[in-house]
Amino acid sequence: MNEVPVVFEAFWMPRWFGHDPAVARSQVDVFVFRSLPEHGGITVLAAGPDGPRRPLRCRVRALRHPELGALAAIEPGPRHYLFRRLDGTVVTLAAEGGCVRQGLSHPPADWTVRVAFEALGR
Repeated sequence: MNEVPVVFEAFWMPRWFGHDPAVARSQVDVFVFRSLPEHGGITVLAAGPDGPRRPLRCRVRALRHPELGALAAIEPGPRHYLFRRLDGTVVTLAAEGGCVRQGLSHPPADWTVRVAFEALGR
């Protein structure tokens, strides 16, 4: 089996309200992925009842959204998602219906965020 690259990218997507992982720049934690880069294909953070589940200890190096830009954190709540930008502004998305509550005049077509991880071992 191949080794997990030291730095790799995974997608974070809002899918299971109340079960999506929180992610913050410089956070060190055991993150759970649907697959790991060593297996090829696209790497996605697991949420809710997703399977298979592949845990890996990592440090978050960066979060980036094509329209929101660089992010400091994504904070899912029971009824909303907070997207904290590096400039300190906040975009709040209502979990149900996907409407923007704060920070943007209209929602982006896709809320997928690219997250750069540094693998720290299993």
